[in-house]
Amino acid sequence: MTPPEPSLFGRVAGAVTGKVVDVVPIEEIIEQVDVDALLERVDVNRLLDRVDVDRLLDRVDVDRLLARVDLEELVQRAGIPDVVADTTGRLAGRTLDVARRQVVGLDTVVGGIVDRVLRRRAPAPLGPPLLASERASATGRYAGPVGRAAAVAIDVGVVLASYSIGVGLTSFLLDALFNVSIDGGSGTVATIALLTWAALYVVGSTAVTGRTVGKAIVGLKVVARSGRPLSAFAALVRALVLPLSLSLFGLGLVPAVLRRDHRALHDLIAGTAVVYDWGDRPAQLPGPLAAYLRAHDAA
Repeated sequence: MTPPEPSLFGRVAGAVTGKVVDVVPIEEIIEQVDVDALLERVDVNRLLDRVDVDRLLDRVDVDRLLARVDLEELVQRAGIPDVVADTTGRLAGRTLDVARRQVVGLDTVVGGIVDRVLRRRAPAPLGPPLLASERASATGRYAGPVGRAAAVAIDVGVVLASYSIGVGLTSFLLDALFNVSIDGGSGTVATIALLTWAALYVVGSTAVTGRTVGKAIVGLKVVARSGRPLSAFAALVRALVLPLSLSLFGLGLVPAVLRRDHRALHDLIAGTAVVYDWGDRPAQLPGPLAAYLRAHDAA
């Protein structure tokens, strides 16, 4: 259906309107409008009073709006997981550092008692020549017997737990896949297997990172006597002569208490030392302990 033809009056009115629009300077008129004065004359409060907020909110479909929001992407873009991980890591690190400071304090007290008993007056060496640092920081200082004993206790638990889990998992797989049981092994075989696993654990961890799990938790590290990183050969020698330190009721561990550098027999043979090292954080000492060490040096 074709639209009707405009009347003569409509055609005349359209032509006149077009000519008027072409003649009138619209842009100049708009430039002369004072927008600020116009806004000042608007009663905003009165305008807001006439808005029915409740009715407006009722017309908002909240469920549909939330359904269109990608909350996972929003959380990722806001960096919330990174913030939570960073905060949790810092809190755990600070909590662990508090326990490590207690270990350093106990080692210092034990060292002071031994010095008094043996009537030592000269200040003790800080640590290996390449790692000696200020007293305010324990990083690079020789680790005392308390910290080393705590690390050994943790390592014993790690070795026993990992060995038990490994044996149990191996037994389950052999029984499930090949119908073979290893539960009837003799005590001697189990003991040899446990000692072998312990040796591999100590050698592998110290050769790669200079520390076992226990030493990492306590904040200790095994280094060469000079302070250089531990070589794989030195880590192997240290692990092989460790039973020598444990023999004769642990007499080889006595030098770790009596010596100023706290090196046990296996450290002396392998040319190694154990120092404080908290990884990427400095082993800062609390104020009273740092002041005690400064006074001890002055004496």
